[in-house]
Amino acid sequence: MQFSASDNVCLTYESEGTGQPILLLSGYSGIKEEWKYQKEMLLAHNYRVLTMDWRNHGESMRTSKNLRIYRLAADIAELIEELKLEKIILVGHSMGASAIWAYISLFGEAKVAQVVTVDQSPKLINDDCWKYGIKDIYWYNFWTKISLWGKQHLNAINLNAEFVSELKIQRKQHPFDYELNQFLLVNHMEQDWRDIIAAIKKPQLFIAGECSPLWSSKYATFCANIAKDADVSVIKHVGHLVHMEAPEEFNQILLTFIMKRNDEE
Repeated sequence: MQFSASDNVCLTYESEGTGQPILLLSGYSGIKEEWKYQKEMLLAHNYRVLTMDWRNHGESMRTSKNLRIYRLAADIAELIEELKLEKIILVGHSMGASAIWAYISLFGEAKVAQVVTVDQSPKLINDDCWKYGIKDIYWYNFWTKISLWGKQHLNAINLNAEFVSELKIQRKQHPFDYELNQFLLVNHMEQDWRDIIAAIKKPQLFIAGECSPLWSSKYATFCANIAKDADVSVIKHVGHLVHMEAPEEFNQILLTFIMKRNDEE
């Protein structure tokens, strides 16, 4: 399915099932098919599951327009409005988490029930007072290091071979253009979401990979400590692709949090 954003960029999304809506959002260069294991589990528990390809990602339209995190936030808002969603659970991996924080910054929490963010530090560039950003990236070497982005090995555990083949087919049909999207990456890396995380009133869950090659998993504990109402879970042995590397453990953590928080309402 497709809808046209307010800047006339056509975005592709999928919506399956009925019940409380859960929107699964991928990271930079990610595609909606990466949520296969989560979709299967959530549909089996009678949730409505939505996935979306960001602009320039997957099956969505290629464009040079509005390649900024706050535009991705607007895309989330417009999808929510298009489908008249309420009490939505937002789940974002990597840059998808940043887009969620940007959405709440702009549009508030009225339509949101819970927020789940997966292996995403709230501030990516380190400084004298912050050590949980991308390893070895500071403002003084930012432009040198960013040229290497997209070439890292992000997982610590091998993914299921059949699953990898499915993703490769999809990526080959809809290749990601790193050069076209570099401005989006730069904008993503420049943000600092700590104040937004601290202000969110709805329940938050921070899931991190113990062996993430990007940053220390200690960022998740920091976020939970500054949040008003939050849980934290660090999954052992996995890297950045937490939901794909350990889908069964990830799914159990996600489902337990969702059901517990729904029961508390």
